[in-house]
Amino acid sequence: MYMSLFEIIITLLIPLGAIIWGICIYFQKGTWLLAGWNTMSKEKKNTYNEKNICRLYGKCVAVCGIGFFLLLYGSFNYNDIILLTGIGIVALMIILTIIVPMLNPKKYRK
Repeated sequence: MYMSLFEIIITLLIPLGAIIWGICIYFQKGTWLLAGWNTMSKEKKNTYNEKNICRLYGKCVAVCGIGFFLLLYGSFNYNDIILLTGIGIVALMIILTIIVPMLNPKKYRK
């Protein structure tokens, strides 16, 4: 079964956007789009090591882009293994962004 042009565009653009945004976050650009970061008080922001937290989140968002690609590709091609692999990658990255700063607070907090 072939993918339609719309499905191909969606399958390529959403992951590409996530990868580009992840790279931007890695280099501390575009952090205002991170949920909670833009509404956090300056006092609370100053308790974080912004460089390290942005590198972690940037890597995770970029890898989520790969997961999104697999998720969309598997979904549009009715391939459950690829779909579930994509879901697993995205879920793992979300879990890592929560757990890693808790396990190593000295690296991510001032």
